[in-house]
Amino acid sequence: MELFPVEIDDGVHVIRAEGGIDGRNAERFLNEVTALVDGGARRMVIDCAALDIVSSAGLSALLRVHGRLRQRGGDVKIAGVRGGFAQVLQVTALNKVFDLHEDVGRAKLAFRISDAASG
Repeated sequence: MELFPVEIDDGVHVIRAEGGIDGRNAERFLNEVTALVDGGARRMVIDCAALDIVSSAGLSALLRVHGRLRQRGGDVKIAGVRGGFAQVLQVTALNKVFDLHEDVGRAKLAFRISDAASG
């Protein structure tokens, strides 16, 4: 699994995750994303379009990121979910927990719409 901070656009941190998030690297994923949150990131998009595998450890890491951002008044949106990962989210009902978007552009737009509605 590789994490690539792609960009910071209008305060939205876009992170591209590639490969898989599983028991071998879920803790590293969590630590890297948590460092961004601890550094002040409050709005985050995790681009999962290039993820092939997400294990239960990976799901746990994503839930912990979600929780940490919420505790700090932030939000995370998940973009580009496909294939088996999409099915797992649906079967576990985590598709109701995570704010899922078709792609990064739509996830960033959701932040802008939310900002406009609250401002």
